[in-house]
Amino acid sequence: MNTTWKLKALLVGVAGPLIPATALAVDIDVQGFVRQETAVSFTGTENPYNQHGNLFNGYTVARDSTLIAGAADTVVRDVSNGDNELNLFTVRTELDVTANFTSNLTGYAQIRAVYDPGFYDDFEDPNFFNVPFHGDRANRLEVADSNYMIDLQALYLDFNEGPLWIRLGNQQIAWGESLFFRVLDVPNGLDLRRHLILDWAAEEYADERVPSPGIRGSYRFGQDTELELFGQLFNPSILPNPNTPYNLIPTQFTVHQEEGFDDAEDDINFGGRLQTKIGELALQAIAVHRTNPDGVFRWTDSGAGPLAGTPFEISTTGVRSAQEWFTYASMVRLDGVGGLNAAVRDFQPVTGGLGAFEAGNFALASAELDFFFQAFGGLRGHIERVYPEENIFGLGANYLIFDEPGSWLDQLVVRAEATVTPDKKFTSPSLSRQFVERDEVAASFVLEKYQRFSEDFPATFLVFQYLYKSDSDLFGRLLDGNGASPTSTPDGDDGFHAFVLAAQQPFPNLIWRADLSVLADVNGGALIQPGVRWKPNDQFAVELYGNFTLTDGGNDDIIDTIDFVDEIAARITFQF
Repeated sequence: MNTTWKLKALLVGVAGPLIPATALAVDIDVQGFVRQETAVSFTGTENPYNQHGNLFNGYTVARDSTLIAGAADTVVRDVSNGDNELNLFTVRTELDVTANFTSNLTGYAQIRAVYDPGFYDDFEDPNFFNVPFHGDRANRLEVADSNYMIDLQALYLDFNEGPLWIRLGNQQIAWGESLFFRVLDVPNGLDLRRHLILDWAAEEYADERVPSPGIRGSYRFGQDTELELFGQLFNPSILPNPNTPYNLIPTQFTVHQEEGFDDAEDDINFGGRLQTKIGELALQAIAVHRTNPDGVFRWTDSGAGPLAGTPFEISTTGVRSAQEWFTYASMVRLDGVGGLNAAVRDFQPVTGGLGAFEAGNFALASAELDFFFQAFGGLRGHIERVYPEENIFGLGANYLIFDEPGSWLDQLVVRAEATVTPDKKFTSPSLSRQFVERDEVAASFVLEKYQRFSEDFPATFLVFQYLYKSDSDLFGRLLDGNGASPTSTPDGDDGFHAFVLAAQQPFPNLIWRADLSVLADVNGGALIQPGVRWKPNDQFAVELYGNFTLTDGGNDDIIDTIDFVDEIAARITFQF
């Protein structure tokens, strides 16, 4: 239900007594919702990247107290495995305000507030929303604390005059139409603080895409050709914070984000898209220069205590054994031996003065790591996140097939998207200060169709996708890091390949709807998301869905990374 007010904004003329006051009618439409969002693990598996879920909790590490005065003989990380069954519990409200000033000028604002009371078995008091970008905020138009965030997801003016359209203000720019995967959708990063990439798949990152102030406009040439241009302030993708439910960076490492963001804060992303149509064939081409919102990572100086000048800090909450080092390196697609060698090589002469050396093989690296871990009782690694600039060029095509009514080919949409990013910079699997550069290709092939299986039911919406990236996976990690284990270094992969199957079935009264989305990595993992929505009226809706993960292990498929997630999620919404 929408609420509409007619406001009379008096624009009083003061040029003289002969010029009367005038009035302008402004239509303002306000609507919104309040929603409870919950996700409960049905396995009780802890997030292994957090302190409570650390796979090596409870292990005792001997310590050579002769190297550090006053050191204890043994060190045990002072946390035990938690017992979290709750993955998500937030209360959210959104308010959408549309103002029609004239037939050519409209305004739109979307205000979002999210509160997380922190009903989890956590290590210490995790910070859910503060991020050190704009002070302690993730976005320019955001107010945040550890348990809540309030932001303006949109605040812009739209101007239309014939073939010209201009949007000015804080906005998302949504290009591309692939589920789980972004090919042409390159202008904005993603906010992963709330529910990672595990929201309802059919919403295509609508809640995750990071808005930023900018200007966007298009001009239509005739009926079938349109040129769109944009310029927008850079804002990074936002990662879950340490010890929050969906964190994916091991908390044995400290991530420095401030300096890299300070260097890129004033960068402007810009680019354009040309679209045209020839019969049933729609074509588009994009060219974008951007600062990569996902960033890349490398070792950095810890600046901490006796090990200042190296990327390490003495801490019992860090890594405590070579086995832990190699286990977590393989889990996050890094090279454990290469990581040790890069830390030694990139931070000379300090590392050399401590007796550290580049190891020629796995056995030597293990022995060296265990020596230092036992000497110090645990070492916390320090890495920094920086944001290189890049150019992206892409093509897309849509074709609508017509055939015999009711047949599988009739009104089948065939869509293809592809981009190339020359000299794209990736995080090295060794976390070296020297990034890896590759020309990366990303592509998707999509089939979409409404197919009616019964006269008693509305048509079923069906989607099939093939997804490909030449050098990185869905999370942007270089494929060179795939295939490692706690006892071996990675052997890498030549390309990332995945398939998506999705279906959406409304019921006859449109009160019920069933959904299914499946993302399958050909290396042996799958995310299966069944769901059902009950919407008895315009004001109330209940949505229930699951995120089920399957993997064959081996640290070479994307699902292996989120295998702890298995959950049942619910959203209860009241609209006004």
